[in-house]
Parts: sequence; C-alpha cells; structure tokens
Amino acid sequence: MEIVKARALAARLSRRKQQIAVTLSHLESERSEVEKNTEWKDAWARQRRKSLLNYLNRWYAKEINEINRALERVSKDNYGACASCNCAIEADWLETFPEAEYCRTCQQMIERMERS
Repeated sequence: MEIVKARALAARLSRRKQQIAVTLSHLESERSEVEKNTEWKDAWARQRRKSLLNYLNRWYAKEINEINRALERVSKDNYGACASCNCAIEADWLETFPEAEYCRTCQQMIERMERS
C-alpha cells in the first residue's frame, strides 16, 4: 500500500479513536447518572437504559481495539495486507473500513463461518 495512502487512513483512524474516547466518556457519565438516579418510575426502563449503555460501551471498546490493531499494522508497515491470505486489501474496502484486517473475500468467509 502507498505510504501516503496508509498515513492518510492512519490519520483518519486516529481521529475516529479520539471521537470514540469522547463518546465513551459521555457514556460513562450517562451510566453514572442512571446508577445514581434510583427514582425511576419504571424499573424495566431503567434496566433497559443500563443494558443499552453497556452494549454501546462494549461496541465502542471493540471498535477502539480494531483501530489500535490497524494503527499497529501501519507502524509495522504491513497495513493493507490481509491477515488471512496476505493479499493486498482492496483500496475501496480500506476506504470504507480503514480498520479492516482482512480482504473482502476473507472477511465474507469469516462471517459465514461465524454464522454457522
């Protein structure tokens, strides 16, 4: 992969990581408020809110982990190579998913196996 292109995608990943950090901070504040406020009229609604906040926290933590792995690949100069078949990951795929670890074909195969 071109160094210039890899650096541009790495910068995009870094900006996304910063955005997620802000979001996670906000989610933590929301979670704290839900925990403090015990005067909910509906206990089920409170539990659903806690569940949603926990789900979002896990989602964003997973995304940060994927971004960190992608940034590590950039620093090791193997960004853009599929971790499965070692072929170049399609440029349009990386534009859409700059944290992609697998080419489109391998990613689809992995997803099919996970559904089985």
